[in-house]
Amino acid sequence: MSNRKLVTVIALAIGVISVVALQARLKGARAPVLTALDYAEIQQLNAHYAHALDTCAGKGNEFADLFAPDGVYIYGDGHKVQGRETLAAIGGGPDCAPPRDSPLHIRHIFANTTIRPSPDGAVANSDFWVLSIDENGKIEQLLGGAEADDVYTKTPAGWRLKSRGISQIFGHL
Repeated sequence: MSNRKLVTVIALAIGVISVVALQARLKGARAPVLTALDYAEIQQLNAHYAHALDTCAGKGNEFADLFAPDGVYIYGDGHKVQGRETLAAIGGGPDCAPPRDSPLHIRHIFANTTIRPSPDGAVANSDFWVLSIDENGKIEQLLGGAEADDVYTKTPAGWRLKSRGISQIFGHL
């Protein structure tokens, strides 16, 4: 075999091996690594979620802004809310009044949040509690709690909820 043919065969073999190795690596692709900033931004998204829901911020629009354009909120027995106007209504809607008696009347508190990278962004699981607060800022009662299962996606506007599923509800939410 001539040197030219030998070099061509070797180059072709290296090319085939490289393509096969790349395909194998892509099939076993892992979730991207989340940075410390990603974790902080997702935590802030959860904090903003509670604030927007508790205060009817922006007449529900701040709540809707926390979701990706195709984001969905799932609660109860699989009830799904999707679309900006419907999500804004969940957050209080255009007719919301200031919270009763005090800006501190109802509070959602997220705890035990575990955030993990996923191939499409990130996923998380949180516990949350709903408290009634009196005009002096003291807890009146625990109204209930639930578990939130989230899927996050990074958009040009930052991290947003692709979906939030509320399950294992107890108490009067």
